[in-house]
Amino acid sequence: MRTQSKTRGGIVKTKINKLKPLPIEFDQPAHRYTWAPTGQRLTFSVTKILRASKNKRMLTTFEKTKHVWQPRGDDIHYRLLEQFLHGVPLEDLVGGPYDDWLIPLLEYPLWQTFEVMATEYRVCDLKRNIGGSLDLLGYDHGTDRMVLLDLKTLGRNSKQYSTDGQMGGYLSMLIDHHKLVVDECLTMWSAHKDDGGAHLGEVQPPDRCLQAWEDAYDLWRKLHTPL
Repeated sequence: MRTQSKTRGGIVKTKINKLKPLPIEFDQPAHRYTWAPTGQRLTFSVTKILRASKNKRMLTTFEKTKHVWQPRGDDIHYRLLEQFLHGVPLEDLVGGPYDDWLIPLLEYPLWQTFEVMATEYRVCDLKRNIGGSLDLLGYDHGTDRMVLLDLKTLGRNSKQYSTDGQMGGYLSMLIDHHKLVVDECLTMWSAHKDDGGAHLGEVQPPDRCLQAWEDAYDLWRKLHTPL
């Protein structure tokens, strides 16, 4: 997905190719994935597998506040991932209800060196019957690293949390289908401008994320395997 060549001056230049879509159909209202070549319905999602690792209090809060965070998350994801990173100018995107989250995100310096390989990309694990959608895969020419990035929005006074397991799920599926080597995982936190605005979390090593995914899957399987 990336190749390197030397220019006349001896400078190494990295060429990035877009990631070709996998033949996965996605039913948005039902949140259901299907492997089109065989019609195999992917019964589970990365999100569903990870729910087994959450405590009941967290899940209850998650459901009670869904009417607040889901519209915000959908709006921010759409305007960044499907519009801004595909060439729509910032000035054409402002004017929505979540601009206090969006504008600091669109102005973040990372996008000046970041080349998009895929956004809202469907992936799957056919053996385990799991589907998912990663937010963003690309190449940061500032650091010369291929990056898997997940976008999260934060409510006022909300805290960050680990996304290692989620990243690991997507990584494992990228490896299965594309033999793709990702250099690092990152989570972009989109917060209100008065809460510090957009900021990147710490670098999440791929090996750690893959292990977190396997641990989450093992826990889910134990809870759902009949004795």
